[in-house]
Amino acid sequence: MDNEIKGAIGTKKVHERATRSDKKIRVNITTTQDTHRKLKKLAISCNMSKTALAEDLIRMCVNHTDIIDWYQKQHNTEDEYRIIPILKDGKVYY
Repeated sequence: MDNEIKGAIGTKKVHERATRSDKKIRVNITTTQDTHRKLKKLAISCNMSKTALAEDLIRMCVNHTDIIDWYQKQHNTEDEYRIIPILKDGKVYY
């Protein structure tokens, strides 16, 4: 879809870019020195970057029903925000 931008000089057509379905979203975390040291050693052991390993670990956690339930038992204080993970065809849905 084209949009027009009107300015002092004239009108210019601008093409809207489609959002990629595989677009990565940056998440910045701060860890303790101990956690950072362990992440670094595990990443080296797995021949991965720390960022790639952290992304894999997060992906595993948010897609594992037992881990989701454990975290919510530990930290969820509002039942109205509790997530109910559903495993369907090998994929976890919230």
